[in-house]
Amino acid sequence: MKSLWVTDAWETLDHARDTTLRLIQEALEAGEAVFWCDPSGLLLEARRVLARCRRIRSAPAGRGAAGWVIDPPGEEEVAGFDLVMYRTDPPVDRRYLEHLQLLAFATGRGGPEIVNPVRALLCCSDKLGPPAIARAMPPTVVSSSWEGLAAFGRSEKRTVLKPLGGAQSRGVALLDWTTTSGRERARREIHALSGDLARPVLLQRFLREIHDGEKRLWFVDGELIAHVKKRPLDGTFLVDMDKGAFCLACDLSLGEVRLAATIGEALRAEGIRLAAVDVIAGYVTDWNLTSPGMLPTMERVLNRNLAAPVVRALRLGGAAPARAARG
Repeated sequence: MKSLWVTDAWETLDHARDTTLRLIQEALEAGEAVFWCDPSGLLLEARRVLARCRRIRSAPAGRGAAGWVIDPPGEEEVAGFDLVMYRTDPPVDRRYLEHLQLLAFATGRGGPEIVNPVRALLCCSDKLGPPAIARAMPPTVVSSSWEGLAAFGRSEKRTVLKPLGGAQSRGVALLDWTTTSGRERARREIHALSGDLARPVLLQRFLREIHDGEKRLWFVDGELIAHVKKRPLDGTFLVDMDKGAFCLACDLSLGEVRLAATIGEALRAEGIRLAAVDVIAGYVTDWNLTSPGMLPTMERVLNRNLAAPVVRALRLGGAAPARAARG
């Protein structure tokens, strides 16, 4: 297996906690040929997509910033790889999409597999997921119309505002529509996030159960391989692992087991190989398809090697990993 991993700039990665680097470490241990570049290394020239990339020879045990053995940069044709892992973090903006379109030129007969598939990354939002499972979301409206958004807000009384292409709670706000000052704040927040209603934003019912936490379900080829509960800090509804939120082992209810099976079917139907899905009170609130993360944290909490089944499935081209224990 010869793979290319496209991430954000090397120096910006949170090396020890970065899921991509954990997967790279496991791929190296499996004897795979692993190459890395950031999006600036991609080039379309004379109908060929090239990557100015560096081969990674070895990773330090703890994946800290020091200790990686990496070759000097060289030019490789992307069509010569077996697998391309496109894992730059959101926002899903023009920069993200245009680099993805460059990679799409390298696909076709005999071209590499891109994970997740280009079509899925273009058509399935991290906030909306596959259309076939929209019923699993809490009551939601997505619009660039103030009238439509405000009508939903007034009917729900408290809503969560989210950007469609964001991550790590950036731009997320809890809006109270029951007072004049709350409605005025909602207008300001929505106008700011939508570029004065130039692009759609998402409003969603506020789920009080968030105070007990949300569950992250990690899927490979539609199979659930692990789950944990993420807990927000007291006094906030945001679950941001970079700002003090924490996670712990948990069980799944019977309803959540059934929901996981339904999610898995939808992911397989879309060809989505890797996904980390967040669930609150039996509702799906985030999909994490572009760069599903938290794997090293989940490994520590569960005391299990989760990277191995992911890398094995990628190497086998879709072979399902062992099903996680239910309960």
